[in-house]
Amino acid sequence: ALVLAGLLTLAQGRVTFTTSEVLDTVDLKNTRTAAFRCFAGCRVYSPTNNAHIVIVDSNGVEGKSLIELSANNPLELPPGNSYSLKNKGNANPKFIFYAVEKGAMNYNSDVIYIDDGSIFKIGGDSIYKIKSPIVTILSTSGTVNAYNFVGDYSNSLPTIHATGFDAIYDKSCRPVYTASSPTTVLNSVVPVYGPIATINFKTVDAAKSFFVSGDPYMVQTITKDSSGVVVSPGYVGCSSTGDSLYTQTPLTTIDKIFTRSDSSGLSVVVDGDYVIAKEADALQLTVNNDAMKLWGNNTISKIYDATSFVISVKWTQKEGNKDRFALQMDMYPSGNSEVQSTTNGEST
Repeated sequence: ALVLAGLLTLAQGRVTFTTSEVLDTVDLKNTRTAAFRCFAGCRVYSPTNNAHIVIVDSNGVEGKSLIELSANNPLELPPGNSYSLKNKGNANPKFIFYAVEKGAMNYNSDVIYIDDGSIFKIGGDSIYKIKSPIVTILSTSGTVNAYNFVGDYSNSLPTIHATGFDAIYDKSCRPVYTASSPTTVLNSVVPVYGPIATINFKTVDAAKSFFVSGDPYMVQTITKDSSGVVVSPGYVGCSSTGDSLYTQTPLTTIDKIFTRSDSSGLSVVVDGDYVIAKEADALQLTVNNDAMKLWGNNTISKIYDATSFVISVKWTQKEGNKDRFALQMDMYPSGNSEVQSTTNGEST
């Protein structure tokens, strides 16, 4: 079961990367303007249908509105000026905005927009072709689900990141999902509870495809030869962004249970990271009889073998705090995993 309880607004502000920024609702809360970085010129994206939020330069000249950008028309802004978003409509509008400095890494990557009702096939025989090895998704629902991967991944295992395309090779950033084998990627559902996610295929292959959905209530299961991914709301995964979290997220409480049995045996590998300040707010992870309370600033890597598994993940986001985590649980036929069992940090 996955419990989703309303929209949680975390008072963190924008997320700033080395060559980009992601702004959302909180950045125009109780203010009419929000500057964004565009030092060398930039390309800007938004999936938000709002004609009253416009781009304005330092001379007060108004440019395109977000509704124009949302028609899948990214805008190039020239260098030699500074830029802001200006709200000309109702106070505290909901929006998503991604600004990338000109010349940033992977600058010509594909960007696709979704909302909470979107279900798109990307690649293969769909109308949304994969023209670059990197695909960034911007979601007005604060959720990106990637699933139903098709293709031959034997030579290039994909990764999924809670960042834009420009930050996926930043050494301070950790993927929320790293495909563990060519088989597990085909069977996995990867949710990211934030407004942006990037899939890195490593290569372009017309035969590869996947589905993407913005539904925060999408059901997720784990089977033999698949991965289960559980990520906290607003998770970014980059130490370089400090305690920043995305602020427009749909999830406040996680109560997720994975169950699977196989008489010939199963192995489960658990990997993840967490930054949780207080023991009282700990992430509760239970794998069969191994009950853990994870808190502190640490990582976990463990392997389990059994014929039957019950895996429980429970956690509640507290208003205004900066806690976050990402877990990946890979399930294989027994004997197929090659990860050592270690746990780092404070767990009981």
